[in-house]
Amino acid sequence: MMYCLTVLALLLGSFVVQEFIPIFAWAYYSRLLFVHAVFYASAVSVPFPVMLIFAFVSGFVWDCRYHIPIHAVDGGEHAPLEIPFGFTIFVFGLFGAFIQGVRPFFRQGRWELPVLMVGICTLGGLLMEYLVICFHRGGIVTSVEFWWKILMTSLYSTLLAPFLLLLFSRLAGMTGFKIQMDGITRRYSYDGDSL
Repeated sequence: MMYCLTVLALLLGSFVVQEFIPIFAWAYYSRLLFVHAVFYASAVSVPFPVMLIFAFVSGFVWDCRYHIPIHAVDGGEHAPLEIPFGFTIFVFGLFGAFIQGVRPFFRQGRWELPVLMVGICTLGGLLMEYLVICFHRGGIVTSVEFWWKILMTSLYSTLLAPFLLLLFSRLAGMTGFKIQMDGITRRYSYDGDSL
C-alpha cells in the first residue's frame, strides 16, 4: 500500500516537472512527455486495478491542465474539433492494459520489453489522439515533420524508461512491495539429466 501511495505521489509530482520541460526546437519541436513516461513505467510495476486508478487520476489531471475546448461555427451550430474531455483517461487505461501484458517480464527482472513498451505506448497514445482530432476535422493531414515529432517524443520516453523502472524497483525494495516473483527457476539443466 505504501508503494502505491508513493508512486501516486510521484505521478502527481510529474505534472509539476512537466511544466518545466522545454520543447526541443532542434528535434522537430518534440517534447518529453514526462507524465506519460512515469505513468507507463509505474503501470508495469503495479497490479491491474491499481493501474486503472493511476490511469484515471493521470488522465483526469492531464485533461484538467491541458484540455482546451475549441469549437468551429458552422451555420450557427458548434462542431467540436478537439478530443473530448476525459479521452486521455481512456488512452491511459487502454495502453496501461497493453503494458500490463509485459508485467511478467518486469517481475522476472527482464526490462528490455517493458522499456520498449513505454515508448510504444507513448507513440500509440499520441497517434490515437491525433486520429480522433482528424476524425473530428474530417480529414488526415500529415507531414514528415509531424512523424518525426511523434517519433522523437516516443524516443524520449523510451530513453527515460530504464531510469524510471530502476527508481520504481528501488522504491519497491524500500517500501517492502514485492515486484519480483518467487520460485522462478529454470526447469532444465545442462548436465544431461533432464530437460
